Amino acid sequence: MDTSAIDHNSIVPLYRQLTDLLRDQIDSGELGDGERMPSEAQFGDTFHVSRITVRQALAELEREGRITRVPGKGTFASSAPQPLTALTRLSSFSEDAASAGLTPGYRVLAIGESAIDPEAQTALQHSRPIALTIERILLANGRPVGMHRSLLPDWVVAQIEPDALSPATLAQASLYRTITEAGIALHRAVETLRPARVDATRAAALGLAGDDLVLLIQRTVFDHDDRPLVHELDTYVPDAYTYRIELFRT
Repeated sequence: MDTSAIDHNSIVPLYRQLTDLLRDQIDSGELGDGERMPSEAQFGDTFHVSRITVRQALAELEREGRITRVPGKGTFASSAPQPLTALTRLSSFSEDAASAGLTPGYRVLAIGESAIDPEAQTALQHSRPIALTIERILLANGRPVGMHRSLLPDWVVAQIEPDALSPATLAQASLYRTITEAGIALHRAVETLRPARVDATRAAALGLAGDDLVLLIQRTVFDHDDRPLVHELDTYVPDAYTYRIELFRT
């Protein structure tokens, strides 16, 4: 294990250097998938860093899915998880996760009516400056990979059974499937993508640092009559989600 890669005089934080070093060793196979890793104390002695520094580095790797901690047994290297890939079709998070061989899940943060900004009101063609808002953490194999804030217009909410919009149901169900099962067909979506610095609320929910980059996606879904069905602001951990777009020249 190359201990010279940690530069104690660098402006880069020690925990970040250690995180990068161990990630590279896992990705290269130097630390094999399932291989037991040294203890925090051993890492500290090897790299001449504090246990707090080691814990910060390991916490970052655990969030990325690069290590697995087993109580009473130790910490084990894990090969990089396959990123979710969004294709050029109107798919839900659960469909994207399943296509990547991952188990989708949700952690509900909030459900209820809330004020919406003029841009969202216009996108929803909504008469009221208030809409049903659903906020959820997206989980892939139990790992937080994103956060959805979904706004529904009143006429869509009126067609969905109340139980289908309960926290218990939305902790397991795709919102797109919930809308479809209410007899409303999804037809197309318009979305924009941009990188952004994560805000404090999303950083805490996704286990990110306050200066980390995320992928922000704003999406509005329409039915066959071009009526808006849902307006979303989606935040994704960048190393967990990729987009593949096919372009054709006509």
